[in-house]
Amino acid sequence: MQLLIMIQGHYGQRIADNIKSKMPEHWKMEVWTVPAIAESIVDDPDEYIPPGLPEADLILHLCESAQAAQLLPAAAERVGAKGIIASIDSTAWIPMGLRNQLKRELGKKGITIVFPEPLCSIDEDTVGFYEKNKQPYSNKIISEFARHFGKPKLELEFNNQNKIKAAKVLRGAPCGSSEYTAKRIIGLEAGKAVPKAGLMCLHYPCLASMQFEQTDNGVDTIMHTSGRVFNEAMEKALPQED
Repeated sequence: MQLLIMIQGHYGQRIADNIKSKMPEHWKMEVWTVPAIAESIVDDPDEYIPPGLPEADLILHLCESAQAAQLLPAAAERVGAKGIIASIDSTAWIPMGLRNQLKRELGKKGITIVFPEPLCSIDEDTVGFYEKNKQPYSNKIISEFARHFGKPKLELEFNNQNKIKAAKVLRGAPCGSSEYTAKRIIGLEAGKAVPKAGLMCLHYPCLASMQFEQTDNGVDTIMHTSGRVFNEAMEKALPQED
């Protein structure tokens, strides 16, 4: 896997640092810091794409402006990418109209783009948390990334008081919050672990948007959805009642 990560600030840098520290040894990763773009409509993307970008199988778009997202079709062609993950941790970064435009343009080039909202809602074949809004995809490159980073998977051990004595992260959120939270849920009673674990996850702190807006769950915050993503992982890892 050759991975190109596009960032513009602390949000993206934290994710890039976490991925670099945990990615498989055979992966290669390059970070491209995209400059601020003043024009609202980017007529000449090549003006902003630096020469010498390495070839990449996958682009992970973590930029914080709609202008940066407009560079994706040209950037994908330049590096030879066949898949793009464009994070939606704030809907302002890639509004719905732009998402549809990118899907059409990239689809004509045979490039798959997905928009996980939030980023930690991606798994090997879908993006999105709420069942009514999950979007399936079929792309081996994106699935390979999502096997290692995405919707959390946990393995829990309990003592004879039914309290958590060990927590192993089988797959963690790209930002690193899963590992952070796994260390802090030790000692929680199984019956009280949800929703406490989700709140702990947000204390990482979660950098998804705290603004109430139109999300996949109606008027809500994407940050709250991030907490629910971790709670779902906890529920799946807890002992199942007969």
